[in-house]
Amino acid sequence: MRILIVDDDQKKVREILKVFSKAGISEDAIDTSGCVVGAVELLKKHEYGLLVLDLVLPIRLSDEPSETGGSRLLTELDRNEGLNRPEHIVGLTVSSEALAKAEPEFSRGLWSIARYGTDAIEWKDALTEKARYLLARNAADEAEVITECDVLFICALARPELSQLKVAVSSNFEELQIVGDHTRYFEAEVEIDSGKSGRIVACSAPSMGLTAAAALATKACAHFKPKIVVMTGICAGRKGEVQFGECIVASTTWDYGSGKFIGSEMGVQFFANPYQLPIDPRAQSAAEAVLGDQAGLDRIHDSFQGAKPDSRLRGTLAPLASGAAVQANGEFFEALAQKQVRKVAGIDMEAFAVCWAAREATEPKPICIIAKSVADFADEEKADGMQEYCSFTSAAIALNIARRLL
Repeated sequence: MRILIVDDDQKKVREILKVFSKAGISEDAIDTSGCVVGAVELLKKHEYGLLVLDLVLPIRLSDEPSETGGSRLLTELDRNEGLNRPEHIVGLTVSSEALAKAEPEFSRGLWSIARYGTDAIEWKDALTEKARYLLARNAADEAEVITECDVLFICALARPELSQLKVAVSSNFEELQIVGDHTRYFEAEVEIDSGKSGRIVACSAPSMGLTAAAALATKACAHFKPKIVVMTGICAGRKGEVQFGECIVASTTWDYGSGKFIGSEMGVQFFANPYQLPIDPRAQSAAEAVLGDQAGLDRIHDSFQGAKPDSRLRGTLAPLASGAAVQANGEFFEALAQKQVRKVAGIDMEAFAVCWAAREATEPKPICIIAKSVADFADEEKADGMQEYCSFTSAAIALNIARRLL
């Protein structure tokens, strides 16, 4: 939003600028002109939300001020289609005669007019009200500008998960600002197929865990209405079922902490009762194709610049459970397999929350994909050395799956 002040009195211009500054308008968003001809040139080049117009103006800077100067500019705005017509016009003058003459014309245009005076407050109130209205309207317009995206990537952490996602997916990410939302979003255009591109949006939660992931996924789905929601990053794998660095695409997700604690003579026992969310059949077919392409997995492995396993990159479609706590217990997986899902291959702290948010999103509902690579085995020997590799590979694999669905 820009403002144009047309006035040949610099002292008066400074007073007007003070009013706008207090209302929250930056001086960088304000242009000034001291004559009608100068104002016309600016109106040819720019669009203005508000025109503050002195009624007694010179036609050119070398001319004497004329009581019809302001009216001449209004007439030019009506007749000249090459000028950008301001949304609002406020007339200001120190001359009572000029105000009386101009009032009918301003009334016809539903514009405001006020008598200027250093001690008067009416004109200040009028400008402040207009400025606040335009600021609020501008904020609403910016919020409405947000368009749908093809793929929404959600990560639990800015580093290494989101940072490596941006390396794996696109080198052209740009930050996207959303009015009223402090989450940092990044967008990029990515090639989907020959001659076809898709809009990607990526973001990360402020902290790990089911609650933070659910809040972010719900909010981002409402903003961007994605066709596909993807969560990538790292997870813990079940030793013997998956290898270090392997990418797990979740065939089903659930909250392993969902259930009931019951007290008995034997103490407190936990009886699990999780609700499982299966992968969409379309995503399953796409995942099977990508994970079955060993040459494609090798290219992803080779393209990562950093520490990586000596073994080839592998991927599997398998159950992935989510819970609220970091696990560092070697017996945890066996208990989970015995009491909940026998073929569980991995655990994390967010996947089920993202899947549930996608399930509850407004129509048309997005397809949800969870792709996480194994960075440890949920035991006492946790290590962070492969987290960047796992974040990179899971993002690259997820993008290839999404490409098959678009």
